[in-house]
Amino acid sequence: MEPAETHPDRLIDFWEWLVENRRQVVLAIFVVFAVVVGVYINRQSEQLAEEEAGEDVLAVIDNRFSTEEVDSKSQASERFAKIMVNHPDTAAASNAKFLQASALFDEGEFTEAEAVFSAYASENPESPLRAAAALGQAACKASLDDPDAESKYEAIRNLYTGTPEAVQATLALGRLKMAAKNTTKAKELFTVVSTNRISRFWASEANKLLGQLPE
Repeated sequence: MEPAETHPDRLIDFWEWLVENRRQVVLAIFVVFAVVVGVYINRQSEQLAEEEAGEDVLAVIDNRFSTEEVDSKSQASERFAKIMVNHPDTAAASNAKFLQASALFDEGEFTEAEAVFSAYASENPESPLRAAAALGQAACKASLDDPDAESKYEAIRNLYTGTPEAVQATLALGRLKMAAKNTTKAKELFTVVSTNRISRFWASEANKLLGQLPE
């Protein structure tokens, strides 16, 4: 079952987040990879492990890369899971867990994706992607018609004020209110996003949605 076909309105906010944060993770992996490659003959085993794990993650993300351990024919979520098993306790394995959750979401496995996002957030309390993981959890709940989705989006707005994730959570919450025919609350939320200074893209989307609301 394709997620985009099943819940187009509820998932549109998450797709943009997914693309943006994948780029952040890829950049982080490239940084780790570059640092490790810079070490020549006397590499310690830990550094070698990071290099090998990083190579495997890159092979999943970008088909221009390949390694013996990455099976290009399996689902992306399965490939990321295998990286975590093969390269435990590495930064790349942590990145792989975040990407596995994203891949599960892509594959329409919302319950599993939520569990992995939750695990990632618990295991990485200082991660710059923690807000993104919270947004992923909320999007999964919304996709499953879970009434707790609203409280999850509200929590993101309160905990991560001034972040792109808070803006996207506000817009997603507005969509839920719009679907529930709560025009007054939807208008309030869309107006907040339409005047935000963090993302012109989401401001534009909010303005479009405001135009769809009845007077």
